[in-house]
Amino acid sequence: MARGFESVAEVFDSIHFVDSPGASFAAVVDGAQVVDIWGGSKTDLTPWIDDTLCVIASGTKGICAVAVMMCVERGLINLDAPIKTLWPEFSRGGKGDVLIGDALAHIAGVPGLEREISLAELSDPILMASLVAQQHPFVAVGSPSYHAMTFGWIAGELVRRTDGRSIGKFVKDEIAGPLKLDLYIGAPDEAVLRIAQTTRSSDYSYSAFLPGSMPDPRLAYVYGMIPPERGTADFAKIELPGGGGVASAFAMSRLYAMLANGGELDGVRLLKSETIELARRQRSEGNDPLGGRFLRFGVGFELNPNPSCLGMPADAFGHTGAGGSTHGAWPSLRTSFSYAMGEFKSENNDGRAKLLLDALHSCVAGR
Repeated sequence: MARGFESVAEVFDSIHFVDSPGASFAAVVDGAQVVDIWGGSKTDLTPWIDDTLCVIASGTKGICAVAVMMCVERGLINLDAPIKTLWPEFSRGGKGDVLIGDALAHIAGVPGLEREISLAELSDPILMASLVAQQHPFVAVGSPSYHAMTFGWIAGELVRRTDGRSIGKFVKDEIAGPLKLDLYIGAPDEAVLRIAQTTRSSDYSYSAFLPGSMPDPRLAYVYGMIPPERGTADFAKIELPGGGGVASAFAMSRLYAMLANGGELDGVRLLKSETIELARRQRSEGNDPLGGRFLRFGVGFELNPNPSCLGMPADAFGHTGAGGSTHGAWPSLRTSFSYAMGEFKSENNDGRAKLLLDALHSCVAGR
């Protein structure tokens, strides 16, 4: 804990005391790690320690966005080309003319699949990508609708078709390896042993289904693919780029530190600053026609302002995860952060990340 950030630890300790469900929070300012704290317990009542990993749900989408932008910078992907130029099969149902960058901003019209999906099918990312390609739009192409799981298969297939590797392998070789990050899309056995199984609060629900909402029946196609096994260690072995990644808060804070620092961290450069700016440029904005939630996206990244908890700065970007995790950067403050936790709570009854980010912002802004 760097001097001047003690108030962040005080907030964290008030939330995650010894016998509470565990979590970790980390932050980087100007390339220096200023916060790296953990506490509470795992479901087996053993302590949450420094190398504990957990499922970051849709926080995985931010990792995917970095992988895609690395392919963009290498000239493999043109964000402003129709997606059919790289993936002709995606033209089914008239959606092939959507621009690649826009498809990654949740406006491809296929936020889910109109069929049941087995766990075996979920385990095959190439098959799942083909099912997304075959799916006819059931919301208007061009209208932002959260592609909760299908985003991952779209991003993964674009990487596979242009680079040749699966997105999990790409992340391992090109992102986690060079930056020495403890994060995975498809966890190896060694990492699986360190994963804290997730739990859910008694009132837990996805944001689209909170009390008082009038969810569209088609949301069953969006969230029905997410099996109850998500959050278990064995499930983390599956390469599930839409929401199955595992990481530590330390690792995610370092990933976003690279982005907040113009694409370089610890002498390793992954991206140019202009590529990051391209990823942060707004490509979609509006209310989701299925859940009503306001959405605002760049290329895979959530952008402030939006209902997700990314902190106070107007230029904040990153990606939150179901249940309360949040990971992102404040470029104007050269700050990155990550909150990763074991207990999933409903958005309307969860102030954990906001309290931590407010405390962090007070510390950074007051320097």
